[in-house]
Order: sequence, then structure tokens, then C-alpha cells
Amino acid sequence: MSIIPEAQTIDKLFAVHKPYSIDFYQRDYLWRKEHIEKLLEDLFYRFNLEYKSDGDVTEEAISKYDWYYLNAYVTDEHHGNTFIVDGQQRLTSITLILIKLYRLSKQCGLQNLSGVIDDHIAGKTLTGRDFWMGHGNRKDALEDLLTNGKQTKDDLPKTDISIKNLYQNYTIIDKEMDGFLTDAHKLEAFSIYFLCKVMLIKIHIMDANDVPMVFEVINDRGERLKPYEVLKGKLLGQIDTNEVDSYHSIWQKHIHCIQGVYEGDVDTFFRFYLRSKYVNTQAEYREFDGEYHKTIYEQKWDENIHLKQNTLGVKQFIKGDLSYYANLYVKVITDSKEESSQISPHLFYNDLNAQDRQFLLIMSACKINDEDEASKINLIARLFDKHFTLLQLMGAYDSNQFTESLISLNKNIRDRSCEEIEKIYNEQIIADISAAKGGVEVKTPLEWNYFRDASNHNLGIRFIRYYFARIEHFIAEHINKTPENYYNLVRNTGSVYGYHVEHIIANNEENWELFGNDEELFHTERDKLGALLLLKGKSNQSSSNEVYSEKLKTYTGTLLWNQTLCPDFYHSNKDFDDFRQEFKLDFKTYDVFDDNAVLERQKLLFELTKLIWA
Repeated sequence: MSIIPEAQTIDKLFAVHKPYSIDFYQRDYLWRKEHIEKLLEDLFYRFNLEYKSDGDVTEEAISKYDWYYLNAYVTDEHHGNTFIVDGQQRLTSITLILIKLYRLSKQCGLQNLSGVIDDHIAGKTLTGRDFWMGHGNRKDALEDLLTNGKQTKDDLPKTDISIKNLYQNYTIIDKEMDGFLTDAHKLEAFSIYFLCKVMLIKIHIMDANDVPMVFEVINDRGERLKPYEVLKGKLLGQIDTNEVDSYHSIWQKHIHCIQGVYEGDVDTFFRFYLRSKYVNTQAEYREFDGEYHKTIYEQKWDENIHLKQNTLGVKQFIKGDLSYYANLYVKVITDSKEESSQISPHLFYNDLNAQDRQFLLIMSACKINDEDEASKINLIARLFDKHFTLLQLMGAYDSNQFTESLISLNKNIRDRSCEEIEKIYNEQIIADISAAKGGVEVKTPLEWNYFRDASNHNLGIRFIRYYFARIEHFIAEHINKTPENYYNLVRNTGSVYGYHVEHIIANNEENWELFGNDEELFHTERDKLGALLLLKGKSNQSSSNEVYSEKLKTYTGTLLWNQTLCPDFYHSNKDFDDFRQEFKLDFKTYDVFDDNAVLERQKLLFELTKLIWA
């Protein structure tokens, strides 16, 4: 038998006076608030079942308490080092609890107890003082907590999710245990209980060749690892133990960078990468929805991906594809969150519309170390924005068809030049609009015959806000004005700073008469883009049913698009006059806002749309 099970207390677990190493199969320290709170809740409950405030505080007395089972942990040996194959989440959390017990016992003057607990946290080794769970760069954080009880070090890696969670979880432990251990008697009793009555099962793997098999079985029970965590084990498990540390370091560096942007994005990144480089059809696209870490080893996919039983291929993947595309992904996703985007403002525009599949196309187009990377990012982000926006405005958007279109583009622009990408993408936009119009030949991606009907009926509220935000910024840019920020215009839904869609034509008797009391005509014209604008917060509510002359008073001093309806805006506004003349834009005011006014404002938006997107 190549595994040896053994029951252990925490006292025995950390009595070996030897640091544990964390096997590359193990993920980062990812326990969060809910895990720590559940563990403490269970421990406090089990302890309180037996604890008496006037009872003896001796190991013999507390040995009669019921025990608490904290599951199993798995180890193996390599070159004299003990590696944790599974269980580092629990062992690391135990260490944080021990640090708090140490600090409390010191505060209460329990010197003997604090010394015992300290020995279970760290101790002398041949290389100096070591923390038993201080693997990698966690030692500094644990030392900081042991000494100061909080984070005082500013020079620790900002992207290391393990260090971040060490500090966050200790803050929870600190607060919960302060509230529970209210006197020295209870503290001493609980410390002995924790060391002697909390039980784990140690499973030691004798043959290192069995580690991958055991690890995979472990992952099929309890709280499952995420696909990227299993993938790490499968890939690094192919590399010789003498080389694995350097490849593990590369892997961790890039995973931490992605987690630094958003932790949940690691699996999203791998799905984007695999689809961008290998998927050609919608059916294939769906195959990577779930357990992609298993999908890539299927014969169909392994013929192209070549990571199964291919040590050289794994090494090349980690140093090549993973390193380049992880950096690319972090770069574009970070820039997509910034209004003052350094690479391309269109990354940000697409993010405003919650369109993250621009990253799929960018990764598809870019080759490793692509010398045209910046140009491709900018081009694809701009074309993606054009694609999404014009489909909406031309009444040609369907979410399922849009997905199919992106999958087709993903295949067709893969590793292509900027010139090829632009041609392919523009042809795809035309084809999508033509298909949506029943196969009618469409010569340009923006045609008045279709745009004239663009309205609140067939466009989502966020898109309408986005559309008018782009119109606003375009006007502001050309007349030297500072526009309202995009977040308030598009995403903020608050009653103070958020903007809301305003109907210029109020639903009242005066306006019904303008449309001959024709209900269908009234609502059709009222909802067209030319009859809409954005108003901030409560201004929208206060003007909702006002007559047009009163609405103009509300529009004064608001967004530039709104103010172009107000006569005073045209007085002594040379920059705006120059803007109108430069682009031949027919801005004007209206005494009555009827169907003719709607038509003219719709045409004006059509011209502005051509300038911005077409």
C-alpha cells in the first residue's frame, strides 16, 4: 500500500519542527470570510458543550472533552521535504488561529502557554527561524501578524492572493476570538482544546508517482477545485521534479496578475485563450463552457493543443503562450476599466456595454510577441464597438446571431494582419445586417432607411444611455467643453448623479393633438431617438409631463445635446458655430416639437452617428 493514514492532533501536526512545503498541485490560500466564520462557529460550539468557567484547566481535564474532526490532509516526501498535496487551506487557517492564541496568551501573561503555542507556529531550523506554514513569500506576512496583529508591511507583493487572504482572514479571526475568549481561564482551556482535541487525518503518499492520481481523486470530493487549479496540477505534473519549481513560478506569476485584476477571471482567461486559438464553430465554442481542463485532453482537441503527455509542449506553453496571452489579457482588461484608456478608448466603450468578448477577438488576432499588438488591440476594439452599435441602431441585433458572428470572426481573423482584419470585420458587419434584413443587399453598415426607425422600442436602456453619452462626448470634444463622465451617463442609476432617458414629447393632451390623437403614431414618434435625451437624477422626474416650453427651461444648462434645443445656447457660442459648419450639421431650435421635429433630430443623429461610428 502506497498511502499511510494516521490520526493527528494539531499538537502533533506542528510538533515535527519542520516547515511544510506546498506542492504545486495546491492552489493559493483562498479561504475567505465564510470559511473562517464557519470553522470558528463549529469550534466555539463544540468547545462550549463541555466548557465550565470553574472547571480545571489541565490537559487531563480537557482530554475528556468531545473531539472535533477537521478533515484530512495529504502529504508526500521529496528530497527530505514534506509537501502538502491537499489541505493547505485548513493548515494555513489553523496557523492564523494559533497566532491569535499566541497574542492573547501573551497579553494575559500566560507565558508558558504562549511559548508552547509559539512552538506550533514557528521554530529554529538549520537555516534559522522558520514558520511551519511559511512556504514561499508567506513568511513575512505571518511574521507581521505574529508581531503586530495586523498588516504593517507595505513591500509585500500586491498581486499575491494568498498574502491578501492571510491578512483579511486574520482580521476576522482577531475580531471573533476577542469576542469569544473573554478571560484568561477560557483562553487557556480553549488553547488546550484546540491543540489536543481538534483532530485531522494525515494521509501520507509513499510513492511520488501516485500524487497526480490521488490529487485528482481528492478533487472529486468536497469543495471542488476550479478548472484552472486542476489544469495546473495536470500540466506541472508532467515536468520533472528538479525543474518544476521554475515553471511553477512562471505559472503563479501570471495567475496572480490575472487575479489582481479580478479573481474570477482566471478560468475566463483560459476559456478565451483556448477558444481564440483553437475553436472554429459554435458547437466547438460550447465545448469549453464547462470543464475545459478535461476537454483539452480529449483526442479531438489534443491533436491540436498537444498538452497531453507532452512535457516539452507543456514547457513551451508555460513559457510561451501562457506568458504572452496572460500579459495581453491583463493589459486589455485593465485598460477596459479606465475612461482615460491608454491603449484604446474603445476597450472602455465596449466595457460600458458589458461586452467582454472583444478580448476573445484580440487574443485571436495577436500572435505571440506580435509586433502589431497595439495596432490590433485598437483596431479590434474600435471595430467591435462599431459592430455592436450599428447592429443595434439598424435594428439588426440578435444576441444569438451576434455570438455566431463573433465565433466566425474569431476563426477568420486569427493571426491575420491589421489590413486583413479590417476587411474581414467590415464584411462581417455588412453580412450581419443583410441577414437580419432577410437577405436584402446592404451596401453600407449605416443606412437611413433603417436608422430612421431606431427607437426606445428596440433598444435597451443601457445602450441608449451609452449612445447619447458618445454623442455628448463627441460634441464636447469639438467645442472645447468638459463632458459629464461616462460612468454617470451610462452606468450610474442613482437618483442624484445618475442619468435617465427623457422623452421630449410628454404624454399629455397637448402632444396627443399634435399627432392627430393617433395613439400608434404618437407612441412611435415619441420613442424615436430623435425625441429622446438624458437628464440627471430628479430633473427627469420633474419634467416628465411638462409642456414643451417648460421642458426647455429644464434642458438649459444640462447636457450639450439637450441644450441644442434651447435658443440661448446659440448666442455667442463661436466654438459651436464652427463645429456645425465644419461637419455641416443642421442643429436648430423648435417652437413646437412635432413629428417634423422628431424627423429632423433623427436625421441629425444619423449624421453624428456616421461621424462617430461609420
